[in-house]
Amino acid sequence: MQFTYCFVATWIRLLLIVALSFFGANATATEAKYSVSADWLIERLGRDDVIIYDARPEREYLNGHIPGAVSFPVNDTYHVNNDVYYVKNKENITPLLRKKGLDKNKLVIIYDNGNYLDSSRLFWVLELYGHRNLAILETGYSLWLQEYPVSTEIIFPDKTSYIPVFNSAAYASTLVAKVATYSPDYQLYDSRTLPEYEGNRSVTHVYGHIPRARHLSIGDFFTPSVGGVKVLKSQSEIALVLSDFDKSKKNITYCNKGKASTLSYYLLKRSGFDVAHYDGSWLDWSAKNLPTER
Repeated sequence: MQFTYCFVATWIRLLLIVALSFFGANATATEAKYSVSADWLIERLGRDDVIIYDARPEREYLNGHIPGAVSFPVNDTYHVNNDVYYVKNKENITPLLRKKGLDKNKLVIIYDNGNYLDSSRLFWVLELYGHRNLAILETGYSLWLQEYPVSTEIIFPDKTSYIPVFNSAAYASTLVAKVATYSPDYQLYDSRTLPEYEGNRSVTHVYGHIPRARHLSIGDFFTPSVGGVKVLKSQSEIALVLSDFDKSKKNITYCNKGKASTLSYYLLKRSGFDVAHYDGSWLDWSAKNLPTER
């Protein structure tokens, strides 16, 4: 009996060790749910299962960046056609994703200067092409710079064989945006400035907004700046901003060229909404001379 008890106890201990090892190895994936803090990231610099993308322009990266970060300027993901900004198609973006070392088994952490426009756009692009394990650094580089180490070492990741899988749930075409103008199952959100939404200003020859669209200012998601640096509100405060939004609908975000609206996309998604981004946004809608309202 004593032998049997010891044998069972030993196996239980071994199983616990294996289980703890398993959960420890996967802690990176489970701890990061769309956003991570600077304290969280500093403890994981240099880990093989984490890749950090700097979404700012390359010249800013060269002046200093988070140690180990790979330069991935979000503007490299655009395809411009007749002055309308679209995301690159699968054929054209695949070499870029592989060159940047994208790996489905790694947690991707994205950051920009702290306004979240570049980081949220890159978040959407990577999610659109099938990467599921993504998070944005909460503070951005401007605040990181004040407390944590930086580097000027240029990082060249190993090229991967990443195979993009198009995530249609994250994408809204012009046709889907048209359907959203009359279907009660959809809600459009315009993240341009209020004067643009109201039709008093426009970057195109067309004024107003897409019919039935509600205005959603990205400024509502930020607290007053700290030393000139924007700070995103807490998740509970963001929930208050979105408290009268309908989670039962398919939500479509747009702006002018797809940066402010991908921030809206990111924050809606983080808050549990079914959401897609209208690629091409107002520039696409205007170029096609589709109906508007003011």
